[in-house]
Amino acid sequence: MSIIVAVRKNGRTVIAADTMHSYGSRREHPDNIVSRPKIRKLGSSYIGGVGWSVYDNILAHHLKSVKRPPSLRSEAAVFEFFLRLWKQMRKHYQVVNDQPNPDDHSPFADLDSEFVVVNKHGMFQIDSDLSVMGFEKYVAVGSGDRYAYGALHALYETRRTAGQVAQAAVRAAMHFDQSCGGDVESFEI
Repeated sequence: MSIIVAVRKNGRTVIAADTMHSYGSRREHPDNIVSRPKIRKLGSSYIGGVGWSVYDNILAHHLKSVKRPPSLRSEAAVFEFFLRLWKQMRKHYQVVNDQPNPDDHSPFADLDSEFVVVNKHGMFQIDSDLSVMGFEKYVAVGSGDRYAYGALHALYETRRTAGQVAQAAVRAAMHFDQSCGGDVESFEI
């Protein structure tokens, strides 16, 4: 798993993530991976994802077929993008599991991953069931999100910048959650 954090403060928006990847109990440090960013630029937006790393491959492959980057200006636009992505995954990628979890009584799709999209229009969380929610101050997703939220809550009203708050939240998750680690990578809007 991972940690992705976004903070909007004083007209600045920052998205940050850890850089370590894990495969079950094996941790892979970023200095041994050729190129596997958890945050990627998508037009004028940044998108970060936690969960199955195959989404990096699927997203990159899917975006090759798109003539121009999607407009991710609102919750509705972000939902539309992920709904189209889900439909394409079901149609073109045999890696998508057709069998629902028998213990899950939800009637909705399950991406089994979460995403954060940030741009000048907002910060949006995409949950595993495809629900999209916008946030004003901050958002965190991933296995270390509880620790990140504690840091975000404690530091947001201080004099720290959006970047400093975001990086501190990622570091808190890396310190306390065994599935987070490596370095902190961040981008500012």
